[in-house]
Amino acid sequence: MSSVEKIISALSELENDIDSLSVKVQDMKKRIVSTSDNEIAQLREKIIEVARTESDKIISSAKQEAEEKSQKILAEAETNLTKLRENTKLSFDKSVKLVVDSVLNKSDTA
Repeated sequence: MSSVEKIISALSELENDIDSLSVKVQDMKKRIVSTSDNEIAQLREKIIEVARTESDKIISSAKQEAEEKSQKILAEAETNLTKLRENTKLSFDKSVKLVVDSVLNKSDTA
């Protein structure tokens, strides 16, 4: 075998090796892309779950705060209603006494 034939044979083997490596590289790229896509999907799901958990916490906290405020408002309203009833009763009692006194004083002068 002449040196030219040896060179051609070596180049042919090198070309075959390069083709084989190229196929392997393409396969590795596909696996990396697939793995990346899977990891992205998993991370997306984790992020969504974290967001849901956080939003549930925020909603729960807001709901609790609103319930506490409504209880406070209700208690204040009850207190005000009680005061209003007491004032109405006092005013009514005073009004009745004033009318009675007024009627009695007119009766005495007549």
